[in-house]
Parts: sequence; C-alpha cells; structure tokens
Amino acid sequence: MIPLKDQDAIQAKFATEMAAPVKIDYFTQRETKLEAPGVNPCAFCKQTQDMLKELSALSDLISLRVHQFEDNPEEKATFGVERVPGIVLRGPGPGFFKYYGIPGGTEFPAFVESLVDLSRWETLLMPDSVKALSELKTDVSVRVFVTPTCPYCPQMARAAFMMGMVSEHVKAEVIEVNEFPDLAKRYNVEAVPLTVLNDRISIPGALPEPALIEQVVKAAGTKPPKGTPSGPTSEPEKPPEPIERGKRRDSGLYIP
Repeated sequence: MIPLKDQDAIQAKFATEMAAPVKIDYFTQRETKLEAPGVNPCAFCKQTQDMLKELSALSDLISLRVHQFEDNPEEKATFGVERVPGIVLRGPGPGFFKYYGIPGGTEFPAFVESLVDLSRWETLLMPDSVKALSELKTDVSVRVFVTPTCPYCPQMARAAFMMGMVSEHVKAEVIEVNEFPDLAKRYNVEAVPLTVLNDRISIPGALPEPALIEQVVKAAGTKPPKGTPSGPTSEPEKPPEPIERGKRRDSGLYIP
C-alpha cells in the first residue's frame, strides 16, 4: 500500500519524532462473497488494514490490534465504534480518537502527523485556545467530514484530534464521507471539510483556529474567554496555511 521510499521516510520520522507508545485498535469485518440481509460489504476494510499493518511495522512504538466488528461487543461499546472500517487511536494521555474510513490521499500525511502528535501528546494550538478548551465543563462531540482529495480537510481533522488532547470533553472523530453515504445524507454533507458539533451545529469550510475554538466553546454551553476573536462559520476567503513542522508560528510556539 505505502511505497517503499515513503516507508523509509516515515520510519525515519517516527524514529526521530515519536516519544511514547501509540495504540491503534482497528475494527473490520470478515471478507465474504455471500450477501446477507442488512449487511453491506466493506469496500475498504482490507486496504485500510493493510495500510495500518504497514504503518505499525515502521515503529516499535506503534501497536495494532485488529477486531472483528461483529465479534467484539465489549470493545465496540468501550470505544463507541459504530461502523467499519473504524480506527481508534490512543496515546499516553487520557481519551481516544476515532477515524472512520481509509486515511488516504491528502488525509494520509495528516494521519501520520497525528500519530506523532499523539505519541508526544502535544498540540500546536495557541495558548489562548488551550486555556479555553481546558475550561470546558461538558462534552462536545466534534465530527469532521473529509474526503481524500480535499486540500483543507487535513487541517480540520488534525485540529479536532488536538482539541481532544487538550480536553477530555472534546470527543473527536473524523469520517471519510465517500465511504458512508448514509452519514452524508444524515448530516447534509454537500462540501468538505464539514465540522459538526454535538450533531446540531454545522461548520462548513476550514475555520481559523480562534473561530473554531469559539464554536466549540459555544457548543459546550460555556462562554468564550474575554477577548477571543470571533470568526465566520463558513469557509474563509483565504484558507489558513497548512501546519508545517520546523517553523515558528505567530504565537511563538515552535513546531517540532
């Protein structure tokens, strides 16, 4: 699945940047040629499992457990996994994060970066954002709908996981919407990225960080911190630049 030259680069990245173990729980279903009523075949389960096996083999700090969706009710309940392919990511901190679908295309580099983020259990969020999220008192579900060809989706997906690292009240999951047309219909996903908070607030486009934090704080029923700038709930005219490691952002935070 992953080209050998890319495997070499990823292995070197993991060796230099990962700090603590990351656990991947993968939920799939058995391959079968038989059709059963109410059971839809999983088009990308095998490809996703192959990708995860290759990734986990690139670092001793990454462990992979494979679960058959229909045979593991306890694990499904523990992580709240509702569909396949379902990926659960855990780092050294509390909580876990879910990714539904295959993290391919533009999502793959961000998925790799998220594994590093989880291993180091650090975020690139600005101090004001961290403070606001740390003060959350109620849970907020953050669902980010993405596609493998969307250039701005990785920013929102990675931001969701980072918010979850800051606050246990942020329940983050990313959904590759092409694989789940029922969810696209349920949440009226007409364009991506689309971020849905608590199943009632839909935010289209790639939001600047302060505006995203404001919406999450509102969804939690708390007031944004004084001085937090507001922002649009649609795609900004100039999308934010992708996060790149090795640079210093305006806040002064160095991106390792």
